[in-house]
Amino acid sequence: MDIDPDEVVTVELSWDSDTCPTTYIRDLTRRQLGSLLLQIDEMAADTEEYAA
Repeated sequence: MDIDPDEVVTVELSWDSDTCPTTYIRDLTRRQLGSLLLQIDEMAADTEEYAA
């Protein structure tokens, strides 16, 4: 099965902020989603290094 990197998918991220819950919904291509996930992974790694 081939995955089309230009296929559009809907992404929903939710988190709690100090004032109220926040939801971020966007349509992205699978290619953009892959890039976003890599950025989140790098941010998590930086957070782990900072916390240590």
